[in-house]
Amino acid sequence: MSKEAAQRALDIINHLGGAAEEFRRNWLTIHAFSSEFDRTNQRHSLISAIEAAISDETAQRILDDLAQQISYLKKNPVGNLELSCSHPRFYQNARQDIAQATLLGRSAANRLGHLVCVVYQVRCNTEHGKKQLGTARSQKLFSISNEIMNAVIPELLAAGAAA
Repeated sequence: MSKEAAQRALDIINHLGGAAEEFRRNWLTIHAFSSEFDRTNQRHSLISAIEAAISDETAQRILDDLAQQISYLKKNPVGNLELSCSHPRFYQNARQDIAQATLLGRSAANRLGHLVCVVYQVRCNTEHGKKQLGTARSQKLFSISNEIMNAVIPELLAAGAAA
C-alpha cells in the first residue's frame, strides 16, 4: 500500500463523522432519486430528477435561500481532483454548473439541478479524486453541500410521496 493510500484511509476513518458522514448519507438519498433517469450521464440524471420533482417556485425559493452558498461556490469553484491543478479543465465542470445555476434565462428547477451538480463534483472528488477530508476547505465544501442537499431532499421526498 502506498503512503498516499494509507493517509487517505486514515482521513476517511478520522473524518467520517460530522459533515463528511452527513454528506455521504445525503448524497445516497439524492442519488436514489436520480437513478431512474439517464444513467449514462450523472449530471443529466440529477438535473432531470430535480426538474421532475421540484416546481420552479419551490426551486427559486431554495436558490434564494442558498444565495450565500452559491456566491461562495462561484468565487471558489470546486476543482476536479482526478486532474492536476494546472490542467486546463480542472475547474471546467463546476464553473459550467455554477454558471448555469445562476443563469436567469433558465428555469429555476434547471438551475437548482445544476447547483446539485456542483455537489456531485464534491462527491466525485471524495470517491475518485483522493480528496483530503480533513482540510478546512473540504469541511467547508461538505457543509455547503449538506446545506444544498438538506434544502433539496425534503422536496424530493414530498414529490416521491405524492407520486
